[in-house]
Amino acid sequence: MNKNINYVSCSDRICATLECNGRCLANVNGVGFSSLEAVKRALLDMAGRFVGMAVITVRNCTQGWRDVTALATMRRPLAAPAPVPSMPRIGSQYIIPWAS
Repeated sequence: MNKNINYVSCSDRICATLECNGRCLANVNGVGFSSLEAVKRALLDMAGRFVGMAVITVRNCTQGWRDVTALATMRRPLAAPAPVPSMPRIGSQYIIPWAS
């Protein structure tokens, strides 16, 4: 049984992208990666938090192979704190809108 295993050497030229909902969130173009997982981890770190279906495409330009991986994530973006609701006041009394 001969499996075609994609491997990465530190001297291989790597071109990789992470796209989510049709938008490119991160891309890498260079050398120095020791594994396919290291390339994917670098893309995820660059992309930050996102929600939805992502596609990671890694191309090893030196060896001539391409790897496409689908990834679903529910990591929500950091949201601004919600404002604390408060009732409008006049003096020390609250206004009740439906009572006027």
